[in-house]
Amino acid sequence: MYKNRIIELLARKLAGEATQSELEELNDLIARYPDSVYYEEFLDQLWSNADEQADVPDVDQAYLKHKLKFVEEFSSVEEKHRTFSLKKYRNLIAIAAVLLVIVSVSLFYISRGDKFSPDTQIVAGKGIRKKIKLPDGTMVWLNSDSKLSYESDINQKKRRIVYLVGEAFFDVAHRQSQPFIVRTDKLCVKVLGTAFNIKAYPIDKKSEATLIRGSIELSVNDRSEQKILLSPSEKFALVEDKKVTHTESSTLPDLPKDITLMIQHVVPVRISENEYIEETSWRDSQLVFKNESLEDLKPKLERWFNVQIKFDKEQPKSYRFTGVFKNETLEETLKAMQLIKPFNFKLKEHDLIIY
Repeated sequence: MYKNRIIELLARKLAGEATQSELEELNDLIARYPDSVYYEEFLDQLWSNADEQADVPDVDQAYLKHKLKFVEEFSSVEEKHRTFSLKKYRNLIAIAAVLLVIVSVSLFYISRGDKFSPDTQIVAGKGIRKKIKLPDGTMVWLNSDSKLSYESDINQKKRRIVYLVGEAFFDVAHRQSQPFIVRTDKLCVKVLGTAFNIKAYPIDKKSEATLIRGSIELSVNDRSEQKILLSPSEKFALVEDKKVTHTESSTLPDLPKDITLMIQHVVPVRISENEYIEETSWRDSQLVFKNESLEDLKPKLERWFNVQIKFDKEQPKSYRFTGVFKNETLEETLKAMQLIKPFNFKLKEHDLIIY
């Protein structure tokens, strides 16, 4: 990691673009990693060679420019000018080669500096939810069975990039010149400063992005050129299910037959005179679900209570439930659900059998 930074700073120094703080950082890095002197000598030599080779008579450069400008006129008499000095061509080729190397090395390492190379990962296991503060001031609530990866120097990047597996709620610190980007396996969300929720568990058929405040721009990974904008209280969903047919809410053309994209308004769940936002209630340690089958609830219950669920009978899978649970244990939750639909269960440590 330090090698990339050293070469980037050396390239900026040679180009005369390094700030005082960057020069101090470079000197500190070279002092800490003595082997980096090799890179300094290598780039200095390339730069010096470029200056030496650049001393070519102006008349030769003018001739070449003139020839390129009037290439058609010169093509008919090309053979008559074969005596043009080969040495002069070699000088120009040498200049081009050295400059190409310098530019290539500089651009490569500068681009590497902006490349996403996460060195920090926050993990929330099953049954665990975490609240963290990123170096840039962004607040993140990480749901059960989720991972968030980012670079420790995210605060210094042109683009603040994080990678999410699972579900998280973001309250992004506003930075006009530093967009905040959340990447998942299927979606990419870009914001400047806003509050939103992303749900993207690998085993789920649906990936969702729910906007609470501000605005977000999102795209499907294999269609990054097509952008979708969300307004507050809107939810975007990507559904991978062959049973689901395309609807009028599909937003991108030429979708595979087993993928549907939808934009929906967030509708609060009303239970006992109280309203809950299903998509974000987990942040307040509330498990909320509305008219969901027990089969669909299975992964949620597994993550929430850290259990493995198996069905010994098919019928309970189709039972549908609406409810909100906060401090209840798994057994208390199941007993409350039994009051709505008849089913039995056996619970042993982290294994739950429903029949």
